Amino acid sequence: MRELKARTPVAVASNTPGRLVRGALACAGVAELFEIVVTADEVAEPKPSPDVYLRACELLGAAPAKSIALEDSPTGVAAARAAGMFVIGIPSFPGVTLDDADLVGASLTDPRVRAAVGL
Repeated sequence: MRELKARTPVAVASNTPGRLVRGALACAGVAELFEIVVTADEVAEPKPSPDVYLRACELLGAAPAKSIALEDSPTGVAAARAAGMFVIGIPSFPGVTLDDADLVGASLTDPRVRAAVGL
């Protein structure tokens, strides 16, 4: 994420309540890596609606069609696709299938994922 942040603005778009997301990012010591955090409690509809992604793109000044979503759940993949984004699926648990993603990688270090995000 640090490499990516050095090249482009990065946001979090989550279905988890904002206070929990912001707390988790702070505890993990990565809150500074994200310019924007948008959560389901800040938009009209949660994922699989595209609302969190559309709002994050709006706040970043980024066109969804030129943006990439990294997702770990089928619901998140559906939301990002509905927003018109290129979707990279990274399963968070064994057995999770993200077949509707444009690209599925084993982890963020997968060479195909790194290439897709320009690293």
